[in-house]
Amino acid sequence: MTIALNELDIAWTLLGQQRFVQAARQAESILKRFPGNVSALACHAMAIWKAGGDIEQSLAEMRRAVALAPDVASIRHNLATVLASRGDVTEAAQQFDEALRIKPDDTLAFYGLTQNAKFREETDGVRAMVALHGDAALDAERREFLDFGLAKVFDDLGDAPRAMRYALEANELGQRPFDLAGETAALAALGELARVDAFRSARNSGHPSTAPLFIVGMNRSGTTLVESILSRHPDVLAQGEMGQMLDLERAAHARLGPAAQGRSRHEVALGLSRDWLAAQAEMLMKQAVGRSSGPFKIATDKLPENAVRLGLVARLFPRARVIHVRRHPLDTGVSNFFQRFTVGQGHSNRLDWIGARTRQIADSMVIWRQALDLPVLDVSYEKLVTDPEAQSRRILDFAGLEWTPDCLEPQRTQRSVFTASQWQVRQPIYRSSVGRWTRYEPWLGPMIEAMGGFAWIDREVDAISG
Repeated sequence: MTIALNELDIAWTLLGQQRFVQAARQAESILKRFPGNVSALACHAMAIWKAGGDIEQSLAEMRRAVALAPDVASIRHNLATVLASRGDVTEAAQQFDEALRIKPDDTLAFYGLTQNAKFREETDGVRAMVALHGDAALDAERREFLDFGLAKVFDDLGDAPRAMRYALEANELGQRPFDLAGETAALAALGELARVDAFRSARNSGHPSTAPLFIVGMNRSGTTLVESILSRHPDVLAQGEMGQMLDLERAAHARLGPAAQGRSRHEVALGLSRDWLAAQAEMLMKQAVGRSSGPFKIATDKLPENAVRLGLVARLFPRARVIHVRRHPLDTGVSNFFQRFTVGQGHSNRLDWIGARTRQIADSMVIWRQALDLPVLDVSYEKLVTDPEAQSRRILDFAGLEWTPDCLEPQRTQRSVFTASQWQVRQPIYRSSVGRWTRYEPWLGPMIEAMGGFAWIDREVDAISG
C-alpha cells in the first residue's frame, strides 16, 4: 500500500491556508496508515501547534520526525520554530544552525535563526547568505526570506543603509493586498455614526462578563509585551492574537446577506440582533473556559487591529476592558517594515501604507473614546520599558487584579507565542528599540507624509509621553 502524493500535498496546503484543524485531520488520516511517514508526521505536529494544541505533543512528533530523517533541513527548522515558540531559543538556534549545515541555501532556516538571535558581528554564515543573495537563480519566496533575514542582521549591527536596502527588496517581494480606500471609508463612516451617538443607542446586547480584556493598537506597538506581563498573573487567561472578532465580522456580513452590501463594518455591527450577539458572546466565553486549565478573572485577546472593531466588541461584551498600547509612530512604523508577517498586514509592505494605517488606528481610538462606554487604558510603550513596575501596576489595577511581582518577569511566561514578537517576549524588558527610527529617517518620507507630517507625529508623541 502506497500513499498518494496528493494526500500529503492537501495536508500541507491546508496548513499553508491557516486551516490548522483540517490539516491535522488530513495528516492524522495518513499517519493511521503510514505511522512512519515523516512528512505527514511533521505536518501533523505543525498543525497541532498552530491550532493551539498540546505543544509537548507537537515537539515529541517533530523530534521523532528528525530522528527518522536527520538530514532533512526543513524538518529541523520546523522543530526549531516550535522550540522558539515555547521559549527554548538556545536549542531553537542550534536546530536552525543544523538545518543550515545540511542545506546551506535554506533561506527559511536562516530567516528563523535571525528572528531568534541578536547579531553582534557579521559571521561567516551571514557572509555566505550575502553571497547567496547574488545568485540570480534564487526564487522570489526564498529571496524574500533571505532579504528579511539580512535586514534583521544589519539592523542588529547598526548598518542602516544595508539593512534598509534588504528591507526594501523584501517588502517589494512580499507585497500583499491592503484596501486603503475601504479602510478610509470605514473610518469616515465611524466618525459619522459616532456623531449621532449610534453605538450607545444600540447597547443592551451580548454577554455581561467583565473577563474580556482587549489589547489593541498598531502592530509592533508593544501589545505582546503588555499581554506577557498580564500572562504572569494567576488569574489571567492569556489567549494571544485571537481572530474571533474578524471571524464574527465576516459571519455578520454573511448573516445580513445583501443588506450588508456597501455597508461599513460599523454599520453591520449596529444591525446585528441582540439574540445573535448574545449567542456568539456565550460561545466565545465557553471557548475561553475550554482553553483554560482553571478559573480566571481576565481573558485577554491581543489582536492589535481589534482597534477598528471595538464597536462589535462593545455589542458582544459591553463590560469588556480595552488597553490601547501606544508607541512612537515612527518606531512602530520601522518595526512593521522590517517584520515579515505570516498572514495579513498588507499595509506593512509599503512605507506610505504603514503611515496611513498608523493614522487610521490612532484616529479610530480617538473616536471610540467618544462613542463607547468601554473603559480604555492608554499604555505608553516608552514608559513601560523605562519604568516597568509603575506601568505594570497601572495595567493590573485597570484589570482589577492584585499586584504580583511575577508580572515584572514577562520573559518567563510559559505560553506558546505565535506572533512576530516571538523572540522579544522571551527577553527581559529592554529599551534598545526606543528611538530606532532616527537611523532610518532618510528613507521614511512616504511614511511621515502619510501620517500627516511631523506636526501630527509630534502631537502624538506629546500625547503618549504626557
